[in-house]
Amino acid sequence: MTATSVKTFPIIEIFGPVIQGEGAMIGHQTHFVRLGGCDFRCAWCDTLYAVLPEEVRANSVSMSAREVVDRLRELNPDTPWVTLSGGNPALHQLDELIDMMNDAGFSIAVETQGTLYKAWLGRCSLVTVSPKPPSSTMTQNLDQLARFTGLPGVNFKVVVFDDEDLAFARVVHDAYPEIPFYLQVGNDLENDNRDSLLLRLDWLSTAALQDSSLSRAIVLPQLHVLMYGNKRGV
Repeated sequence: MTATSVKTFPIIEIFGPVIQGEGAMIGHQTHFVRLGGCDFRCAWCDTLYAVLPEEVRANSVSMSAREVVDRLRELNPDTPWVTLSGGNPALHQLDELIDMMNDAGFSIAVETQGTLYKAWLGRCSLVTVSPKPPSSTMTQNLDQLARFTGLPGVNFKVVVFDDEDLAFARVVHDAYPEIPFYLQVGNDLENDNRDSLLLRLDWLSTAALQDSSLSRAIVLPQLHVLMYGNKRGV
Protein backbone atom coordinates (compact mmCIF):
# COMPACT_ATOMS: atom_id res chain seq x y z
CA MET A 1 0.00 0.00 0.00
CA THR A 2 1.52 3.31 -1.02
CA ALA A 3 1.33 6.43 1.11
CA THR A 4 -0.80 9.29 -0.14
CA SER A 5 1.43 11.97 -1.65
CA VAL A 6 1.22 15.46 -0.22
CA LYS A 7 0.87 18.30 -2.71
CA THR A 8 3.69 20.82 -2.50
CA PHE A 9 4.38 24.22 -4.00
CA PRO A 10 7.62 25.89 -5.21
CA ILE A 11 8.17 28.48 -2.50
CA ILE A 12 10.88 31.04 -3.20
CA GLU A 13 10.58 32.89 0.10
CA ILE A 14 8.30 33.52 3.03
CA PHE A 15 8.94 36.64 5.05
CA GLY A 16 7.25 39.15 7.33
CA PRO A 17 5.71 40.87 8.96
CA VAL A 18 6.53 43.88 6.76
CA ILE A 19 4.72 47.00 5.62
CA GLN A 20 3.26 46.48 2.15
CA GLY A 21 4.74 49.05 -0.20
CA GLU A 22 2.47 48.79 -3.24
CA GLY A 23 -1.09 49.03 -4.47
CA ALA A 24 -4.31 48.87 -2.50
CA MET A 25 -2.51 47.23 0.44
CA ILE A 26 0.09 49.99 0.84
CA GLY A 27 0.84 50.65 4.49
CA HIS A 28 -0.76 47.42 5.76
CA GLN A 29 1.14 44.89 7.83
CA THR A 30 1.48 41.63 5.91
CA HIS A 31 3.44 38.44 5.45
CA PHE A 32 4.65 37.55 1.95
CA VAL A 33 4.60 34.12 0.33
CA ARG A 34 6.45 34.23 -3.00
CA LEU A 35 5.86 31.34 -5.37
CA GLY A 36 8.14 30.43 -8.26
CA GLY A 37 7.15 30.50 -11.89
CA CYS A 38 5.76 33.09 -14.31
CA ASP A 39 4.26 33.16 -17.79
CA PHE A 40 5.77 36.61 -18.50
CA ARG A 41 9.34 37.92 -18.78
CA CYS A 42 9.04 41.65 -18.11
CA ALA A 43 12.05 43.74 -19.13
CA TRP A 44 12.20 45.46 -15.72
CA CYS A 45 11.16 42.50 -13.56
CA ASP A 46 12.51 42.92 -10.02
CA THR A 47 12.03 39.26 -9.04
CA LEU A 48 13.74 37.25 -11.78
CA TYR A 49 14.84 34.81 -9.09
CA ALA A 50 11.16 33.79 -8.92
CA VAL A 51 10.58 33.87 -12.69
CA LEU A 52 13.39 32.26 -14.69
CA PRO A 53 13.07 28.44 -14.62
CA GLU A 54 16.71 27.86 -13.74
CA GLU A 55 16.48 30.41 -10.93
CA VAL A 56 13.24 28.88 -9.61
CA ARG A 57 14.85 25.43 -9.54
CA ALA A 58 17.85 26.83 -7.66
CA ASN A 59 15.96 29.08 -5.25
CA SER A 60 12.70 27.29 -4.43
CA VAL A 61 11.84 24.88 -1.66
CA SER A 62 8.94 22.45 -2.03
CA MET A 63 6.53 23.07 0.82
CA SER A 64 3.10 21.70 1.63
CA ALA A 65 0.17 23.94 2.54
CA ARG A 66 0.54 22.89 6.17
CA GLU A 67 4.24 23.79 6.18
CA VAL A 68 3.52 27.22 4.69
CA VAL A 69 0.83 28.00 7.28
CA ASP A 70 3.02 26.74 10.12
CA ARG A 71 5.82 29.03 8.92
CA LEU A 72 3.46 32.02 8.81
CA ARG A 73 2.36 31.32 12.37
CA GLU A 74 6.00 31.09 13.45
CA LEU A 75 6.72 34.51 11.94
CA ASN A 76 3.77 36.22 13.63
CA PRO A 77 0.28 34.71 14.05
CA ASP A 78 -1.18 38.17 14.76
CA THR A 79 -0.26 39.71 11.39
CA PRO A 80 -3.64 40.00 9.67
CA TRP A 81 -2.65 39.67 6.02
CA VAL A 82 -0.74 37.25 3.80
CA THR A 83 0.22 38.45 0.33
CA LEU A 84 0.72 35.80 -2.36
CA SER A 85 3.17 36.99 -4.98
CA GLY A 86 5.59 35.63 -7.54
CA GLY A 87 6.23 35.32 -10.40
CA ASN A 88 2.59 34.71 -11.03
CA PRO A 89 0.86 32.80 -8.22
CA ALA A 90 -2.10 32.10 -10.52
CA LEU A 91 0.05 29.50 -12.27
CA HIS A 92 -0.61 27.18 -9.33
CA GLN A 93 -3.57 25.24 -7.98
CA LEU A 94 -3.56 26.75 -4.50
CA ASP A 95 -7.00 25.63 -3.27
CA GLU A 96 -5.66 23.73 -0.26
CA LEU A 97 -3.30 26.53 0.73
CA ILE A 98 -6.03 29.17 0.41
CA ASP A 99 -8.42 27.16 2.57
CA MET A 100 -5.79 26.54 5.26
CA MET A 101 -4.77 30.19 5.42
CA ASN A 102 -8.40 31.26 5.67
CA ASP A 103 -8.99 28.68 8.42
CA ALA A 104 -5.92 30.03 10.25
CA GLY A 105 -7.53 33.49 10.34
CA PHE A 106 -5.36 35.23 7.74
CA SER A 107 -6.81 37.58 5.14
CA ILE A 108 -5.31 36.83 1.74
CA ALA A 109 -4.13 39.31 -0.88
CA VAL A 110 -2.91 38.20 -4.31
CA GLU A 111 -0.79 39.95 -6.92
CA THR A 112 -1.09 38.74 -10.54
CA GLN A 113 -0.84 40.22 -14.04
CA GLY A 114 -4.25 38.92 -15.07
CA THR A 115 -3.26 36.39 -17.72
CA LEU A 116 -4.44 33.28 -15.86
CA TYR A 117 -7.56 32.77 -13.80
CA LYS A 118 -8.10 30.26 -11.00
CA ALA A 119 -11.28 29.62 -9.02
CA TRP A 120 -9.42 29.94 -5.70
CA LEU A 121 -9.01 33.67 -6.35
CA GLY A 122 -12.65 34.02 -5.35
CA ARG A 123 -11.76 32.92 -1.81
CA CYS A 124 -9.18 35.68 -1.35
CA SER A 125 -9.97 39.01 0.32
CA LEU A 126 -8.14 41.21 -2.18
CA VAL A 127 -6.90 40.55 -5.72
CA THR A 128 -4.58 43.06 -7.37
CA VAL A 129 -4.46 42.61 -11.13
CA SER A 130 -1.48 44.39 -12.66
CA PRO A 131 -1.55 44.29 -16.49
CA LYS A 132 1.87 44.97 -17.90
CA PRO A 133 2.48 48.18 -19.89
CA PRO A 134 4.59 48.60 -23.05
CA SER A 135 7.83 49.19 -21.11
CA SER A 136 7.62 45.57 -19.91
CA THR A 137 7.98 44.40 -23.56
CA MET A 138 5.10 41.97 -22.92
CA THR A 139 1.86 41.92 -24.90
CA GLN A 140 -1.18 42.01 -22.62
CA ASN A 141 -4.62 40.88 -23.74
CA LEU A 142 -6.90 43.31 -21.93
CA ASP A 143 -9.99 41.23 -22.68
CA GLN A 144 -8.65 38.64 -20.20
CA LEU A 145 -9.11 41.13 -17.37
CA ALA A 146 -12.90 40.78 -17.59
CA ARG A 147 -12.67 37.40 -15.81
CA PHE A 148 -11.40 39.12 -12.67
CA THR A 149 -13.95 41.93 -12.37
CA GLY A 150 -16.39 40.00 -10.17
CA LEU A 151 -13.85 39.02 -7.56
CA PRO A 152 -14.11 40.43 -4.02
CA GLY A 153 -11.68 43.25 -3.41
CA VAL A 154 -10.45 43.30 -7.00
CA ASN A 155 -8.41 46.29 -8.12
CA PHE A 156 -6.26 47.11 -11.14
CA LYS A 157 -2.75 48.52 -10.90
CA VAL A 158 -0.52 49.67 -13.76
CA VAL A 159 3.19 50.28 -13.32
CA VAL A 160 4.18 53.47 -15.13
CA PHE A 161 7.63 54.45 -16.33
CA ASP A 162 6.85 56.85 -19.17
CA ASP A 163 4.19 58.49 -21.35
CA GLU A 164 3.57 55.30 -23.34
CA ASP A 165 2.88 53.37 -20.14
CA LEU A 166 0.54 56.12 -18.98
CA ALA A 167 -1.39 55.93 -22.26
CA PHE A 168 -1.76 52.17 -21.70
CA ALA A 169 -3.02 52.84 -18.18
CA ARG A 170 -5.72 55.13 -19.58
CA VAL A 171 -6.90 52.36 -21.90
CA VAL A 172 -7.16 49.91 -18.99
CA HIS A 173 -9.02 52.39 -16.82
CA ASP A 174 -11.38 53.37 -19.63
CA ALA A 175 -12.17 49.71 -20.33
CA TYR A 176 -12.99 48.92 -16.69
CA PRO A 177 -13.95 52.24 -15.06
CA GLU A 178 -15.86 50.55 -12.22
CA ILE A 179 -12.73 48.83 -10.86
CA PRO A 180 -10.57 50.71 -8.30
CA PHE A 181 -7.50 51.83 -10.20
CA TYR A 182 -3.92 52.50 -9.09
CA LEU A 183 -0.99 54.10 -10.91
CA GLN A 184 2.26 52.77 -9.47
CA VAL A 185 5.65 54.38 -10.09
CA GLY A 186 7.93 52.01 -12.00
CA ASN A 187 11.25 50.98 -10.49
CA ASP A 188 14.31 49.97 -12.52
CA LEU A 189 16.59 47.96 -10.23
CA GLU A 190 19.67 48.78 -12.28
CA ASN A 191 19.20 52.51 -12.65
CA ASP A 192 16.75 53.90 -10.09
CA ASN A 193 17.31 55.23 -6.60
CA ARG A 194 15.16 57.15 -4.12
CA ASP A 195 15.77 60.48 -5.85
CA SER A 196 14.85 59.22 -9.33
CA LEU A 197 11.76 57.44 -7.98
CA LEU A 198 10.58 60.61 -6.24
CA LEU A 199 11.07 62.57 -9.47
CA ARG A 200 9.02 59.98 -11.36
CA LEU A 201 6.34 60.15 -8.67
CA ASP A 202 6.18 63.93 -9.09
CA TRP A 203 5.87 63.55 -12.88
CA LEU A 204 3.18 60.86 -12.58
CA SER A 205 1.19 62.81 -10.02
CA THR A 206 1.25 65.95 -12.16
CA ALA A 207 0.20 63.99 -15.27
CA ALA A 208 -2.73 62.41 -13.43
CA LEU A 209 -3.88 65.76 -12.05
CA GLN A 210 -3.91 67.24 -15.55
CA ASP A 211 -5.89 64.36 -17.10
CA SER A 212 -9.62 64.28 -16.36
CA SER A 213 -9.81 60.63 -17.43
CA LEU A 214 -7.56 59.76 -14.48
CA SER A 215 -9.36 61.83 -11.87
CA ARG A 216 -10.31 58.69 -9.92
CA ALA A 217 -6.91 57.01 -10.22
CA ILE A 218 -4.84 56.63 -7.06
CA VAL A 219 -1.16 57.52 -7.56
CA LEU A 220 1.34 55.65 -5.42
CA PRO A 221 5.08 55.34 -4.85
CA GLN A 222 6.82 52.05 -4.20
CA LEU A 223 6.89 52.76 -0.48
CA HIS A 224 9.14 49.88 0.50
CA VAL A 225 11.85 51.01 -1.96
CA LEU A 226 11.74 54.55 -0.59
CA MET A 227 12.03 53.15 2.94
CA TYR A 228 14.66 50.46 2.43
CA GLY A 229 16.04 50.65 -1.09
CA ASN A 230 15.93 47.69 -3.49
CA LYS A 231 16.32 44.95 -0.90
CA ARG A 232 14.69 41.55 -0.59
CA GLY A 233 12.57 40.59 2.39
CA VAL A 234 11.13 44.06 3.12
